[in-house]
Amino acid sequence: MKNKFLTLSLYYFLFFTLIGDYVIFLPKYFSKIGFNATQIGLIFAMMPIARFLTPFVYLKKTLTKNDFLTSLFLSAAASFLLLTKNFYLILAAFFIIGASFAVVFPYIEAIAIEKLKEKYGLSRVFGSIGFMLFGIVFSYINGNLIYLFIVLMILTNLTALGFLEDKTIKKEYKPINLFKEWKFWTGVILLQISFGGFYNFFTIYNIEHGIKKEYIGWLWAIGVIAEIGVFLIGHRFLKKLNPIKWIKISIFLTSIRWVMLYLFAGNIFLIALSQVIHAFSFAIFHTSALLYISQKYTNKTLAQQFYAGIGYGLAAFLGSVISGWIYSDRLFLYESIIALLGFLVML
Repeated sequence: MKNKFLTLSLYYFLFFTLIGDYVIFLPKYFSKIGFNATQIGLIFAMMPIARFLTPFVYLKKTLTKNDFLTSLFLSAAASFLLLTKNFYLILAAFFIIGASFAVVFPYIEAIAIEKLKEKYGLSRVFGSIGFMLFGIVFSYINGNLIYLFIVLMILTNLTALGFLEDKTIKKEYKPINLFKEWKFWTGVILLQISFGGFYNFFTIYNIEHGIKKEYIGWLWAIGVIAEIGVFLIGHRFLKKLNPIKWIKISIFLTSIRWVMLYLFAGNIFLIALSQVIHAFSFAIFHTSALLYISQKYTNKTLAQQFYAGIGYGLAAFLGSVISGWIYSDRLFLYESIIALLGFLVML
């Protein structure tokens, strides 16, 4: 049990450190080597669309040990394509990596939850810590972080081998009716679309408005610290309101968060304050959404898979592409309107 806890904690630490490189620094790298906003948006759309499509492969197929091993190999191999600086090869690389993550993550989490039970959540916190530390430390380091991305990919996959077991993951096949809760699903989609500008262009946007590169990691860290706080103590207050009310509050505050980035561009103190709202935008929203799904659907596993695929797959893909199209000084004004539409739909 102790070894599994340590292995899982290390895996999450490395995985979300890798995501830190991907989200915080690679957009600026791709801009530096000559890609425009539309191209960057398409690059960062590859992982989420792969995440959306891959689960459909397993609707009538069980995830196996060979799928797990193949995915680890392909994601590591694909990461080397990033060295080419070729736009189409980079698109292919991130699609392959996204599809691989969509296989590996459910495999690891199914085993981890079975083995660790109540300690699972504590392990997940190490992922947030890894993301935060990476953002802070590498804000002060100049260099090509593509090489570090490849190293982190290999280390993460080697750690994932610690979960390799000669077993398959059973899946339920009971259908669910998404249209029954269409307002909830529409709110999820619009909120995640509004995140496209944040994940793809937050670093570039702030640097263009005069905030020093060294401060960007700290701004990302503030959001992660707020997220960690909710994951650690959220159970104390989330039960005071039903999940749908927390979801509405979170979407509305996210709209406020984006409009703050538009109105106060370049003001590091107010941008930092907007990052505190990440506690609602992600942690409270995500937790409440899972609770709501658990209440509304009998086939909870399939419903949560759709939640991940639709929210963090399809909607994230659309958000990434749209943010590349609309990138300008008004980017976060548009993102605020998109989030506000999600709030109004749920009313």
